[in-house]
Amino acid sequence: MPVLSSHLEIRRNRAIRLTVAASIGAKAFSVACTFAQVPLALRYLGTEAYGFWVTLISIILVLNYIDFGLGVGMQHAMAKAYGGDDVESIKRTFWTGAAALGILSLVLLAVGFAAVQLEPWADILRIRDPSLRTETAAALSLTVVSFVVGLPFNAVSRLAAAVQRGWIHAGWIAAGSAISLGFVTIAALLHWGFLWFLGASLAVPALQGLGLLIHLFSSLGWSLKPTSLVPAAKLKGMLRSSIYSAFPQIGLALVQSAPAIAISVAAGSSGVTGYNLLIRIFSPFQQGQTILLNPVWPAYIEAHSRSDHRWIVRTFWRTIAAYCAVSTGVAIVAWQSHLLLRIWIGSGAILVGPALTTFIALWSLLQMASQPFIYYLMGVGRLRLLAWAVTPGLLLSAAALFFGARSGSVIGVFEAGSAVMAITLLMPLAWVTFGVMRRRKIDGCAR
Repeated sequence: MPVLSSHLEIRRNRAIRLTVAASIGAKAFSVACTFAQVPLALRYLGTEAYGFWVTLISIILVLNYIDFGLGVGMQHAMAKAYGGDDVESIKRTFWTGAAALGILSLVLLAVGFAAVQLEPWADILRIRDPSLRTETAAALSLTVVSFVVGLPFNAVSRLAAAVQRGWIHAGWIAAGSAISLGFVTIAALLHWGFLWFLGASLAVPALQGLGLLIHLFSSLGWSLKPTSLVPAAKLKGMLRSSIYSAFPQIGLALVQSAPAIAISVAAGSSGVTGYNLLIRIFSPFQQGQTILLNPVWPAYIEAHSRSDHRWIVRTFWRTIAAYCAVSTGVAIVAWQSHLLLRIWIGSGAILVGPALTTFIALWSLLQMASQPFIYYLMGVGRLRLLAWAVTPGLLLSAAALFFGARSGSVIGVFEAGSAVMAITLLMPLAWVTFGVMRRRKIDGCAR
C-alpha cells in the first residue's frame, strides 16, 4: 500500500482550506448582492413578472451546471492526471471536453428552439399579464441561447476544481454577482423592458465563464491555443464515466428547477415569488455546504488514486458533521422567517405562512442531506453505483412535485416532493454509501 507523504497531504488540505475561505468570502458577497437586487427587481417588475423572471433565472442557473455527465468525466480524468503530475494529459482532456460540450450545445440549441415554438408556454405557466404573455416565447428563446452559450464554459469550472484552484472560481462567482446587481440596477433606473432586463441577467454566466478562462489559464501559465485531443481509448473511458454521471446530473437539474415550474402550474407565476423569497433566505446555508464540499470531491479523487482511504473516510464524517451544523442554521432561519422577510422586503411583500416555510425548509434540507453521500461516491469512483442509487429517486422526486401541483396548492407541491425524496432518494443513497465503506474497510483489513 503506497505511503502518502506529508507534503502531499499538507498541499491537499491547504488547497481545500484556501478554496473554502475564498468561497465563503465570494458567497457572502454574492448573497449581499442578491439581497440588494431582489427588492429592487420586485418593485420594478411587479409580482407576476418577478415570478416569471426568477423562474427563468433559476432554471438557467441550474442548467449552467448541467453538461450531461461530460464535465464529471473530464473532471475525474483531470483530477487523476493532476494526482500524477501529468500536465499534458490535463490540457488534452480539457480541450477534448470543451470541444464535446461545444458540439452538444449546437444540438441543444436546435432542440430548445423547437420546444419553445411547439408548446403554449404562456398557458402552461398560467401567465395572466397580456404584455408578459406576448413576450413569453421570446423570453424562453433567450433562456435557451444563454444555456447553450454558457455550456462550453463548464469545462473551465471543471478544470479549476480538478487542479484545486477553486479560489479563482470563487472570485469570478463574486464578480458575476456584482455584474448582475449592476445590470438589475441600471435596468430598473432606465426602465428597460422585460426582455432587456432578462437578457442582461442571462448574459452574466457567460461573462463569468470567459473571465474565469482567462484568469485560470494565466494562473497555470497555459496558452489559450488548443492542444491535441486525447487518444480514442481515453476518450471512450471519459464518455463511459460521463454516461454514468449524466442521469444523476439530469435528475438533479430537474429537482432543482422543477419547483418554480410546478408552482407556476399550480398557482401561476405570482406564486413563485413567495417560494423564491424563502429559498433566498435559505440559500446562504445551502451555498455554505456546497462551498465546503466542492473542494473535497477532487481531493477525494486524488486521495483515492493514492489509496489513502483512511483520509477519505475521516473527511466524509467531517462533511456529515458540517451538514448537521448547517441544518441547524436552516431551522433557526425558518423559525424566524416572517421577521426576516419583513425586515428585508417589507410587510406588504410577506407572501408565505408557517406551513409553506416548514415544507420548503424540509425540501432544502433533504437535498442538502444527500450531498455528502454523492460526493463520497463520486470521489471513490463508484459512478455506476451512484447512478443506480440516485437517478430513480431524483426523477420520482421531480415528478412528485408536479403530482402535488394537481392540488392547486404550493404547499401540496412540497408535501409530495419531500415525502418521495426522503423515501426514494436519501434512504437508498445512505444504504449504498455505507455499504461501499464497509467493503473498503474489509478490503483494507485483508491487505
